[in-house]
Amino acid sequence: MKKYIPFILVFVLVLAAIGITLENPVWASPKSAAGDNAPLKTLITITSDGTYNVGGVCELFVVFKTQGNQVKADAEVPLGESVAVPFTGDSHLLFPGCHVVFYKDAVVVSPVSNNDAIMKVCFGASRELQMGIYYYLDDAGVGTGTRRTWTALPSTLEDNGRLICAPVLYAGVYMPSGKVVPPPASTGASAFFPGGSGGTVRTPPSEITITQSGTYAVGGVCLLTTKYNVTGLADTVQVEYPTKHYTADTLTVPFKDYVNGDLFYFPGCHVIHYKNELIQEQVNLAEPKDGEWQICFAAVPDKTMTIYYYDDNLKKINPPWTALKTTTANGMACADLVDFSAVYAPAGK
Repeated sequence: MKKYIPFILVFVLVLAAIGITLENPVWASPKSAAGDNAPLKTLITITSDGTYNVGGVCELFVVFKTQGNQVKADAEVPLGESVAVPFTGDSHLLFPGCHVVFYKDAVVVSPVSNNDAIMKVCFGASRELQMGIYYYLDDAGVGTGTRRTWTALPSTLEDNGRLICAPVLYAGVYMPSGKVVPPPASTGASAFFPGGSGGTVRTPPSEITITQSGTYAVGGVCLLTTKYNVTGLADTVQVEYPTKHYTADTLTVPFKDYVNGDLFYFPGCHVIHYKNELIQEQVNLAEPKDGEWQICFAAVPDKTMTIYYYDDNLKKINPPWTALKTTTANGMACADLVDFSAVYAPAGK
């Protein structure tokens, strides 16, 4: 199990002693937050106790202790600022995160006193990743010359390992991080982690190029099975980490099924189809078909899994996230790929 980087207690006590009152937290405009192209189409106001699904990105647990309080949360706005905040952890931030702000009598308060409310944020936890949660303050550096930075929070696995959770005390952006670590060889074979020499287990590359039919593990996150029927076909597949060609557009693709309780288990995988060395907007345009493709992710126990996709051929993005017919067996959730280059990610409920 991951050794989570402990949150520096002195830092917490200093911030708690000082207290922070914010006047203008940054939100998406009401039009953007309600529109089809908003960041995962979510900006919610919470005024009663409960657990809230924020755009399929996180779950926010809130218990109010006093009257006149509310919480506003969105599925990571503004993205442009979060991407620019320095991150020095030994893992990958798994964009997007959730932006949370607490209000007491219509005034933003940070940190939140336990006398007013108890809050917790949770993200989908992948079995293939050692995970934690980081955050940065909304107002870090305001009037002090100190720049924003991602800070690790004490994070715990909950719901039998299906969620990674951390307390919410400050107005800011919260985001999960993940690092792929091969399981011990003693745990047995895993399709996501092919065996190496001498019985060792290795993490496959997070970006690969495929030129022949077969089944390929990508970064310990997904499996791609290809069956090429014609010559000249190839695929590049990569784990969709933000350090690659993730863009602001990538993270503003709307996801409407969060209203049904679906929660993403990021990261996903990006599959680019090539034919005769050119990126294809679409394959299988005529009979006989060019080929067949299937993608698999680890299934989350006791969750109904669905693989979603959106069209992304590195030149244009066609939203929204769209559900694929998904089958779950032997610990894997699998779906046939669509006929164009796309990003795929699993969700569960």
